Amino acid sequence: MKGIVFTKPKFLKNLFRRNRPKFDIRKNAMFLLLCLFLLVGVILGVICARNGDKSLIEKLDFLFLTDFENKRNMGLFSVFSASFASGFLLLLATFLLGISSWGFFVLPAIPLFKGFGFGISTGYMYAAYGASGIFYNILVVLPGAFISALVLVIISKESFRFSWDIMTSLRGYKSDISGEFRLYIIRIFWALIILAGASVVDMLFSLVFSGLFSFS
Repeated sequence: MKGIVFTKPKFLKNLFRRNRPKFDIRKNAMFLLLCLFLLVGVILGVICARNGDKSLIEKLDFLFLTDFENKRNMGLFSVFSASFASGFLLLLATFLLGISSWGFFVLPAIPLFKGFGFGISTGYMYAAYGASGIFYNILVVLPGAFISALVLVIISKESFRFSWDIMTSLRGYKSDISGEFRLYIIRIFWALIILAGASVVDMLFSLVFSGLFSFS
């Protein structure tokens, strides 16, 4: 009977190699561009929140879970459900755009929209409560929001690529994209799992730190 040989995964080999592959800006241009859209969304959200009022936060709560007062009064499962639903809606939009031949035109709006939601929450909390609002965002909102934002940026990049594959296939440059489609579905599935994990993080940080803050 032959012995079982364990080999180190490729990503671990690259991690511990002295001459690791350098970050190639050209290969990661789309990822960086989508991160830029996310940042622009945050800035726009902050500006909008500082010039808006509490009613704007309440209207956007179903998409971004921006109403901090409502969140503080929720039970744990409600926080998880609301957080997951918010991320799921954006992931679903990303998936649907990814399976359309024109979706790559619109996909940068996903991280822009996500950043806008976080910016709205941060801007309003700072304008209304100063440093306490900022610390609340850092301790309660940011951990889960950061994970979900990163997932949406990465999956937006994959959706952009697959949408482009569909367009090139329709134009006759690619004959078969079934393999790419299977890979795309797998990545969407993993993104869904990570979003659920981000919602758990959101729930736990809300449980641990929300009680430290009192806004009136």
